[in-house]
Amino acid sequence: MNGIRCLALVIFVLMPTVARAHDASEAQAAPVSPPPQPAENSYLPRIETHLRRLTTSGLDVYGPKRTAMWMAVIDTRTGRHPEFEHTPRRVYRKIGAPRGCSLYWDQPMIVAAHRLSRLTGKPEYAAAADRYLRDFLAACVDRGGMFQWGNHCYYDAFEDKAAPFSGGHHELRPHAPAWELFWRHDAAVCERYLRVMAARHLYDPETGAFNRHDDGKRGHAFIESGGVLVESLAWLYAKTRDRDLLDLALRIARYSYGHRGETTGLVVNEPDFGRWDSKVSTTEVAVWANSLLRAAASTGEEEFSRMARDAVAAYLRFGYDERAEKYFGQLSVADGRAVAASRTGYWPRKHAEIWNPDQWPTHDYPLAMADACVTLHRRTGDEVFREGIRRWADIIRRSPPAERASAYAEQYGRCIAFLARASRALDDPRYLTLARQLADEAVARLPENGWFQGSPGSHLYEAVDGVGYLFLALIELETGDSAAGWGGEF
Repeated sequence: MNGIRCLALVIFVLMPTVARAHDASEAQAAPVSPPPQPAENSYLPRIETHLRRLTTSGLDVYGPKRTAMWMAVIDTRTGRHPEFEHTPRRVYRKIGAPRGCSLYWDQPMIVAAHRLSRLTGKPEYAAAADRYLRDFLAACVDRGGMFQWGNHCYYDAFEDKAAPFSGGHHELRPHAPAWELFWRHDAAVCERYLRVMAARHLYDPETGAFNRHDDGKRGHAFIESGGVLVESLAWLYAKTRDRDLLDLALRIARYSYGHRGETTGLVVNEPDFGRWDSKVSTTEVAVWANSLLRAAASTGEEEFSRMARDAVAAYLRFGYDERAEKYFGQLSVADGRAVAASRTGYWPRKHAEIWNPDQWPTHDYPLAMADACVTLHRRTGDEVFREGIRRWADIIRRSPPAERASAYAEQYGRCIAFLARASRALDDPRYLTLARQLADEAVARLPENGWFQGSPGSHLYEAVDGVGYLFLALIELETGDSAAGWGGEF
């Protein structure tokens, strides 16, 4: 990177901040008074039991220094971190924080704790979540202002320090963080981190070219990582009205959007490295599209919406397999034809699979595509998105119980939330009925000793398995409010 570009990055990172840290007293949840009374068949008591256990017996008490952070893995038979050597089943490497805490994966549960406090009028769950964030910010922010978290770092509760692995890179995917929570705790720290994060993930800020890792080099520009950057910068723009942030978010979005098939309009998963994902589009494009739609909502910049609409519509156009009544997992960007993987792994199978048990994070996000259809139909009324909603709902309806034998809590949660939204969008009560059936199934299969397991029969609660997403979806069934919790759909 030349000297001018380096100087531009330094100016971008160090420009005067407009944020000010909020008083600690403002971080406490304000319970609703009087709280609504749960229905007789309410899911809230089960959610509350799990959160009560997690926020009391699930804390970091294992090293010389005790913190208010929540352990990422709990044995539901003992209520403690497993005494046996454990590698989370869903993920590869140490992404699941096998010896500690992972705020990145805990964020849906953090948001669920705040929502539960508002619904029940009991402030202790939100207060426990706030203590978690406080201790994370005290222990896991490096000298440069970067948070030490994501898919290459977690907090080791036994050694009482951040534990980098696989190169220790900063990498956030597949979801954008719950920035409002951090802003409320310390706006200045939150803003500094976001500016540093953007600068360190870009290898060419003039074009918006980025790397999923923060080494400033040309590397894997996964489209989902670009979405996190876009959504995050757009969110900060809405707070600060710093036009440079919005302009940079647009350049990053255009960088991914610019790598699409000339005749198909399909947006490539990763344009820079020449692997399999530099030739195909997958449902991962919907993770990016949802981030762009939230960026549009927070900024009023409709270019984000247009890019998201075009990308999702192109996938829907080429992606449906009429014979199998499923969407394909990979599409050739050049001609729109289906591409079949030779083996399972972190790439999609022949079809996008709702209950995919393969390693996580993946490049197959069918329920993100389903959610994008709902949002885009609501915004545009286009028939292509209505058809997408019905097809995805039918795929869920037809999935046999055997496909859910090893289902993860997050998959249940995302299906339930999508179906609830689809029911409202198309005024079709059948989808809400199916959502409740899946919710009842999850509540029957996952609890053990008051805890929710991450998957049936695992005897483990694991943050990376997405129980927080399930709780948000169950709360949506109770309240009718969006299950996302932090500014948009999942």
